[in-house]
Amino acid sequence: MRLDPIALIALLAARPTAAPGGSVPLRAHLADGPETIAANDNRRPAGRLERGVLRLSLEIRAGALRPEYDQGPGLPALAFAEVGAPLQAPGPLIRVPQGTEVRVSLRNPLDSTFTVYGLAARPLVGDSGIVLRPGQTREVRFRATIAGTYYYWAALNGGGLLDRLWLDSQLTGALVVDRPGASSEDRIFVIGLWSHPFEDSLGVPQETEEHMTINGKSWPSTERLTYPRGETVRWRVINPTIASHPMHLHGFFFHVESLGDWRSDRTLRGDARPFEVTQLLNPGETFALSWVPDREGNWVFHCHFPFHVSYHQTMAEDANPVIAPRIAALSHNHEAEPHAMPPGDPGLARMHHSMGGLVLGIHVVPGATPMPRASADRPPRQIRLLAQSAPRRYGALAGMGYVVQEGGAEPARDSINVPGPTLVLRRGQPVRITVVNHLAEPTAVHWHGIELESFPDGVPGWSGTPARIMPPIQPGDSFVAEFVPPRAGTYIYHTHANEQLQMGSGLYGALLVVDSVRPYDTETEKLIVVGGAGPSDSLPQFGFESPGLVNGTDAPAPLDLKLGRTYRFRLININPDWRVIFSLTSDSALAHWRPVAKDGADLPASQRGMRPAWLLTGPGETADFEFTPRTRGDLRLEVKTLLPGWIVPVVVRVR
Repeated sequence: MRLDPIALIALLAARPTAAPGGSVPLRAHLADGPETIAANDNRRPAGRLERGVLRLSLEIRAGALRPEYDQGPGLPALAFAEVGAPLQAPGPLIRVPQGTEVRVSLRNPLDSTFTVYGLAARPLVGDSGIVLRPGQTREVRFRATIAGTYYYWAALNGGGLLDRLWLDSQLTGALVVDRPGASSEDRIFVIGLWSHPFEDSLGVPQETEEHMTINGKSWPSTERLTYPRGETVRWRVINPTIASHPMHLHGFFFHVESLGDWRSDRTLRGDARPFEVTQLLNPGETFALSWVPDREGNWVFHCHFPFHVSYHQTMAEDANPVIAPRIAALSHNHEAEPHAMPPGDPGLARMHHSMGGLVLGIHVVPGATPMPRASADRPPRQIRLLAQSAPRRYGALAGMGYVVQEGGAEPARDSINVPGPTLVLRRGQPVRITVVNHLAEPTAVHWHGIELESFPDGVPGWSGTPARIMPPIQPGDSFVAEFVPPRAGTYIYHTHANEQLQMGSGLYGALLVVDSVRPYDTETEKLIVVGGAGPSDSLPQFGFESPGLVNGTDAPAPLDLKLGRTYRFRLININPDWRVIFSLTSDSALAHWRPVAKDGADLPASQRGMRPAWLLTGPGETADFEFTPRTRGDLRLEVKTLLPGWIVPVVVRVR
């Protein structure tokens, strides 16, 4: 269900007929040709910095957020602006050297009351906020004494951060304090989420409409980032939204340099920095990361919740042939301006493998460092992987899954494995995987966490170089992915096309890379793969309810362990819709285990201390733990979600 800005005005709470103090009625702002909220790429600090003092005048106004392209459909929203300047989403960037005195004038020309938070010295022990009543202007002063990644934000009528669903959801701006001598060449990305539940004519709640942005735009209108090979890339990512976002980088590992929120920031150094491909950002959290692109080609950085990168978010239903060539050109033209789409219906649903929302496109171009070449002194191992479907796998609904073909005869077309068969590869040994599509729609496979070349990475219409872009695998067609896995560890392979439907239906599996130091021993290694339980997980209109699946079932078989023997638990969360908690407990307390790897990368010794057996994960994360049972009896490995969700228990028998 789509409503234009005028229709949405009727959903606002009642306002005074006469605005006090000369303020402007909010409804009038929305109804009278709302001003477009400009996308802010966070490259230009706001205000005037002189002699160690930043002076900045901000105000809150109502406008239209246009996430898809500059002349596209609009969503009613409130936003920050410098006084007399255009509205921005996210709000104007406050970026100052450590020790700067910050003086901010806050103006509220509207007839609603706002509370503004985060304009204060860090760390913030408590922040009751600055109340801005209708027509009021207030000034706040503070000294930026602690370097870090922060943000300021505002809410209507005393609301909290998690109350900002739609109208005040865009009232956020980045606040960065730089250490003396630190480079400001990093990039700042603020995640946005506009969310509105609707009712039908009888008042019955309907599906919530959501739109998600990075620095004010949704894919494919998000900014294109170009880096020369070998250059260190530094980013700051801010999540002021009501939702969690597991942020995943294709093709490369990154170091997490800091973790925080709007109140404080914690710098990590040396071996204390996580080394991973996916970082779960819970509501309100921030993180800084660095990585080095050593392979040319196109890559993506995106949220790993399929709905958050789905074409179901878009406000256009069908492809527009006028817009399509412009969008497609963005894959090849590094200098193209993604925001300046011409008027019309962009039809993003069929562009770039049906992605939308929280995706950044990255181009790695030739640089000063030599291009690494994977060793191929051995013939590649051949694997034939079939993507197939089976009727009535989830009640009345069909399932999808992978099958490995053994020998010359193909398996039955309706045979599938959920999860897909575990692929066990050897570090340094070339592999040639032929993916055959027996589905009724296009598909693709992403080798999640593997450091490989761009072309086989698995994002159709994007992966590769301008001269060689990976196509979608059409029904009845095939694609060959060739790579040499460089690192032993726990990884995932999964669909990267229409992920809401395909991943939820079963197109995912474990990918393990082993070597002579760490062979795969099925006796002592326990693989736990958590996935979807049917397309309804992501597409509730199918009307089929089920919990997530653990190793393909909601009633997994017990795990048998021997007293005193050390086991390796390989945990994979590739459920499309849920953050998942893993916990190992006795009747009275959590057990203890030792972390040994994250996302396939071994942990340094300093991160391998024993800890309670509890772990919160987002989709796209893997983690390995060692566990040695010391007493006989039964334990319980719980796989569950937060809030009203589901739980799948696994009995662990120690004998």
